[in-house]
Amino acid sequence: MSKGRLQNLFTLTDIFILDECNDIVNTLSIWVYDRMKDEKAISPVVGIMLMIAITIVLGVTLIFFATAFEMQEPAPFVAHSSGELVRKGGADVQKTDQRVYLYHEGGDPIDVSDIEIVVSFDKNDKVGTLHNFPIEGDDPNPTSEYVSGDDVFDNSHNSIEGSIGTGDVDDDGMWSTGEYVMFRISNTAVSLNSGDIVYVKIIHTPTNTVIMEETLTAS
Repeated sequence: MSKGRLQNLFTLTDIFILDECNDIVNTLSIWVYDRMKDEKAISPVVGIMLMIAITIVLGVTLIFFATAFEMQEPAPFVAHSSGELVRKGGADVQKTDQRVYLYHEGGDPIDVSDIEIVVSFDKNDKVGTLHNFPIEGDDPNPTSEYVSGDDVFDNSHNSIEGSIGTGDVDDDGMWSTGEYVMFRISNTAVSLNSGDIVYVKIIHTPTNTVIMEETLTAS
C-alpha cells in the first residue's frame, strides 16, 4: 500500500476522533452554560473545565501515538501479474532448461529485500524457497545463502534474471510495473514434462502476506 493510502487511513481516524471530541465539547458547553447562570459557581466550573480539557488533549494524544505505533506498513498491492513456465532444449529434444518467468503488470513497486519466492510442484512434495534478494553478481545464481527448503533451483550460468538480481540494468532493488524476474528449476532436482504444474507464491515477509500467486503449466 502506498504512503497516500496510509495517510488516507490516518485521515479517517482523525475525522472519527475529532467528531467524538466535538460531541464532548458541545455537551460540556451546554453544561458550562447552565452552571454559569449561577455566578458563584463560575470559578469551580472554570477549574473543572480546565481539568476536563487537559484530560481530553492527553487522551487524543495517546490515541494518536498508539495508532501510529500499532499500524504496520502494509504489504505492497499487486493489481495484475502473470507468469510462464518455459522448457527449452537443443536438437536432442530434451528440454532441460526449465525457466519460470514472473511479470509485474500493475500495482505498487515491490522492495525485493522484503520478499521470498516459494515454489512447489504437483508431481512431488518438494518445496523450495528463494530469499535474501537481491542476488549479487554480474552472473547471479542462487547459491545456498539464497535458498531454503528443497534445493530445486538451477544455479548455473545466468540462472537468475530481472529485478531479484544485480546483474541487470534495472537492479535498483525494486520490482516495479513492467519488470520481470526469472529463475530456473534444476532438471536434476525436478524433471518437468509437458503439462506438469508448478505453483509459485511471492510472500511479503514483513507482513507474511502473499502478494502474488501463479499456477504455471510446463510447455
